[in-house]
Amino acid sequence: MRLYSVAEASALLPKVIPVLEQLRDAFASLRAVRASIAADRRGSSGDGNLLTDAWDKDAIHNRVRPMEAALEAAEAQFENWGIEVKDPARGLIDFYHERAGEVVSLCFLFGEDSLAYWHTLDGGFAGRQPL
Repeated sequence: MRLYSVAEASALLPKVIPVLEQLRDAFASLRAVRASIAADRRGSSGDGNLLTDAWDKDAIHNRVRPMEAALEAAEAQFENWGIEVKDPARGLIDFYHERAGEVVSLCFLFGEDSLAYWHTLDGGFAGRQPL
């Protein structure tokens, strides 16, 4: 587990934010495509018979694979940095940090101006406190 000081985590944010945006966008796109595929597969005709699958397997692979690759690359980068992704849809991440002898999380949500909150490891987002 990599422990970050507030200064180290803040200094890394300019590199982290574009990767976080990539993660968020890929996650949202992939979720939307999968929901669309699932909805199309549930369709039926007026007489109740199921419709044929409207999604060609090659088309699905060609459309979904780049999104999965972007998601995997972003996740790998966060793992390399030692940053925990808490919620890819919202862009919520935690940096591990030592505060008063206890390991806690420095919490960052996509769209915030700076790293400004921390919480205990079991406190989660609801337990965020200003730095």
